[in-house]
Amino acid sequence: MMRFLFLGLSLFFLSFHSFSQAVKGTVVDENGVEIPFAKIRVIQTAYGTVANGKGAFQLELKPGKHILSITAVGFQELIDTVWMENTVLEKKITLSAILQEMNEVVVVVQSKRERGKEVMKQVIDKRPVFQKNVSEYQCDTYCFATLEKEKERKDTIPTDSLLLAVENPSITREKLNLVEWRAITSYKNPNKFKDEFYAFNDFSDAAQSISGSVSIEISSGENIANSAQLPNNPYLIATGIKDIHFSLFDNTIDAPKLTQNPLISPLAFNAFIYYSFFLERTFMDSLGTFINEITVKPRFAYEALFEGTLFIRDSTWELISADLTVNPGVLLFLKDLHIIIDYKSTGIDQLVPIRKEFNYTIREGRKNIYGLARIQHSDYSFVVNDQPKKFWLETTVYTDDAFDKDSSYWNEKRPFTLQEIEKKFIHEQDSIITYHESDEYLRKSDSTRNKIRFLDLVFNGFGHVNSFKKYEFYVNGLVSQVIPFGVGGYRHRLQVSYKKEFKNGKYFTVNPDIDYGFLNKDLKGSFGGSFMYNPMNFSKFNLEIGDVYDFITSNQNIQGTFAPANRVRNKKLDVGYSRELLNGLYLRSNVLYSDRQSIDSLKYPDWLNVFGMFQTPQPFDAYRILLATVDFEYHFRQKYIIRKNRKVVLGSPWPILNVQYKKGIPNVFGAQSNFDYLELRIRDEIKLNSFGKAEWKFVAGSFLRKNDLRVIENRFFRPSDRYFFSNPVNTLQLLDTALNTNNSFIQLNFIHHFNGFFLNKVWLLNRLKLEETIGGSFLAIPDANFAQIEFYAGLERRIRIRKSLFKMGIYAVTQENSFSKASVNFKVGFNFYDAFRDRWDY
Repeated sequence: MMRFLFLGLSLFFLSFHSFSQAVKGTVVDENGVEIPFAKIRVIQTAYGTVANGKGAFQLELKPGKHILSITAVGFQELIDTVWMENTVLEKKITLSAILQEMNEVVVVVQSKRERGKEVMKQVIDKRPVFQKNVSEYQCDTYCFATLEKEKERKDTIPTDSLLLAVENPSITREKLNLVEWRAITSYKNPNKFKDEFYAFNDFSDAAQSISGSVSIEISSGENIANSAQLPNNPYLIATGIKDIHFSLFDNTIDAPKLTQNPLISPLAFNAFIYYSFFLERTFMDSLGTFINEITVKPRFAYEALFEGTLFIRDSTWELISADLTVNPGVLLFLKDLHIIIDYKSTGIDQLVPIRKEFNYTIREGRKNIYGLARIQHSDYSFVVNDQPKKFWLETTVYTDDAFDKDSSYWNEKRPFTLQEIEKKFIHEQDSIITYHESDEYLRKSDSTRNKIRFLDLVFNGFGHVNSFKKYEFYVNGLVSQVIPFGVGGYRHRLQVSYKKEFKNGKYFTVNPDIDYGFLNKDLKGSFGGSFMYNPMNFSKFNLEIGDVYDFITSNQNIQGTFAPANRVRNKKLDVGYSRELLNGLYLRSNVLYSDRQSIDSLKYPDWLNVFGMFQTPQPFDAYRILLATVDFEYHFRQKYIIRKNRKVVLGSPWPILNVQYKKGIPNVFGAQSNFDYLELRIRDEIKLNSFGKAEWKFVAGSFLRKNDLRVIENRFFRPSDRYFFSNPVNTLQLLDTALNTNNSFIQLNFIHHFNGFFLNKVWLLNRLKLEETIGGSFLAIPDANFAQIEFYAGLERRIRIRKSLFKMGIYAVTQENSFSKASVNFKVGFNFYDAFRDRWDY
C-alpha cells in the first residue's frame, strides 16, 4: 500500500499549440508506490513529458485518438490508448517490474552502441552549423515556475493558511512560490543575455512581505560598488533567459544556479570522451521521416554530465527533442533535475527551442521540495537590434506596468489552463497582497514585529517599526553587548540604529554607539549617520564623530583582533561621500580629522595573562592628522538590473581596477601628518569551463612623500592565523608577524579551484566528492629586503545545510622568505557561497 497518496503539482507539456484538454494522473508500481520520473510519450513522435518526483504527470493533447508509451527504468513498457475530448482525462497507470535475465546478448548491445555512435558523429559534426545559425536571436518568452513542499497536516490549520489539502488527510502541500513572467528575451554569442519584462507576476514577493524581510545594502568586500539586494531564492532556477538558455549546441552549458562546473553537452566536440551513445530504435513520424531515439549514458559517475534520450531526425541530423537528467552529485542545491527541450526547424539547419521543462526535487530536512519551471518560446527573430551602447549592460528591463498586470491579463495570455491547486494559490495570494496593503494589516504587522520577546532581547536584539511613517530603529541584544576581551578588559556596548525611508527610495540612517569599560571607568562612543539621496547611482553622504578605541589596521588575524597593540585611542570626525559617476565607475572620498593617542596607560585584568597572546600597546606621542582619501574603482562593461527604482549590480567579466590616493594635510586645525600615498589594485576571476575557476589579485603601493609620517599610517600586512586558512585572495597564509612599510610594496595572490576535475575520474575516490585547489602568493617589501613566496594545495568538500552552501577544506601550505627556509603547515578553511551573486567568497 502507498504510504502517502497526494495530488501535487504536475507537469504540463508546452508546445507552440495551446490545448484545453489533457491526460493526467500518477504512475505507480504493482504495490501502489509512486514511480518518480516515468516517461510518458506519444507513440511515433518525440512528444511527451516526464512525471515528477512523486510520479504525478500531466500531458496536454489535441482531441482524438492517441497511443501512449509509459516507461521507467526497471519496469516494462506499457502501451495505452486514450481518446481525448474537450475535457481532462484522469488515469492511474501501473507498471510491472522487469524480470532480470542473465543471458544478455552482447552483440546486440555492441551493435546498438556502434549505430548510436554513427548517428551522434553526424550530429556532432553538424553541431557548429546549428550553433552558428542561432548565435544571435530574440524571441517572446513565457515562464511559469513554482515551488511546493510536503508538509504533515497539523490537528488544526489556521484559516489563512496557504497549505492545500490532498486526498490523504495526513499530508498537505505547502505552496512556497509561484512566479510567472513574459519578456522579450535576447541572446548573442558569446555570453550576452537580456530580458525585457513586460509582465511579471511574482508571489514570492508576497512571501517576503509575510516574513517581514526588507531590501538591504550590500558591498562586495573591499570594492566600492554597492547595490540593493533583491529577494532571492536559490531554489527558483528560472529567473531569466540566462538561466533557461540551456543550449545543447554549445560545448558546455554554464548554469551557476545548478552546478559549480559547466555541464558538458552530449553534442560537444569531445562528447565521445564523456558519453556512450546507444541507438534504441528508429521510427517514422507523421511527416514520413525517420527519427532515431538515442540513449545517452555518462562515462564518469561524478562529472557534470547528462543522462537520458535524444531524438534525432535521420539524414538532416536535426535534434528534435531532448529528455535528460543531470548527474545529482554535481548539483548545488537540488537533489535531482530532469530537463525536456523541444526544438523546431525555422529554416535550413536552423533549430530553435520552443518548449522547455525543468522538473526538480530539493531535500530540505526530512521533507522534499518540488520545483517546476515551464518555458515557452515563440516569435523568433535572428537579428538583435543592439545599437544602443548599453543594450547588453542593462541585462534586465521592466516596463512601467510589468508588475501591474491583473488576473484577467494572465488568464487571457497564459498559454495553458492552470490546475485547481495553482488557481487556489493565486487567489489566496491575491487576497493576501490586498490584505497586506491595508491599514489593518500594517498595524497588526507592526504590532507583531514590535513585541519584545525574551530570545530577541537576549540574542537578536529588539526594535520598533512604523510602516505608515516608514521608519524603524533597533537595539542590539544582550549577548552582543557583552565584550569580555575589550580594550582594558570587560566592556559593555550598546548599539542603536535608526532608519527612515521615503517613497522615492531615498533614506537616511543614524547609528549611535557607546561602550563602557568597568576596570578603567572610561566611556567611549561614536555617532554616525548616512543619507542616500539617489538610489539609482548610490549617491550617499556619511558622517561619523566620536571618541573610540580604533584598530590601527582592521585587516587583522584572530589574535590581532584582541591584541591591545593593534588599538589606538581615536577622537575623530569623518565625513564621506560616494556615488557611481558612470556605469561601472565609482567614487568614494572622505576627510578624516583625528586626534590619536596611545592606550599604554590603560589597566588590564590579571586573568588575561593566561592567554599569553595579548601584546602590550606601544607608547607614542599623541598627534593630530587631517587625512583625505579618494578611491576610484572601475568595473569594465558592468552589467546591472533596474527594478522598482533600485539598481542591482551584477558584476563584470573583466578585471576590476581600483586606484586609491591618500594625503595627510598639515597645519590645519593643528594637524601634523604630511604625506602622500598611492595604491593600485587589480582583481579578476577567470572561468575555465570544466577545468574550474581561477581568481587573482595584484596590489602595489608606495608613499610618494613622507615629510611627517607616523607608524600608524604605514601600510600594514595581515599576519596569518596559526591553523585557520584565511581568504587567499587577500592574505598570505604563513606570514608569522605583522609587517608594515613606509615605502613601497608589491603583493600578488592567486587561487585555482579544479572543482573535482581530476578526482571525479578516479574510481572509489570520486565517491568522496572531493575537490582540488591550488594557489600561491607573493609579497615583496624592498626597503626591508623582505620577500616571501607561498604555495598551497588543498582538498575541499561541498556541504549544504538547507539554503546555505559552504566548503570545508584542508590545505598544505609551504613558504620561503628572505629570513627562513621552506616549511609545511596544515590548515583548515571554510568558503561560503553567495547565492545572490552565484559565487564563492574565494
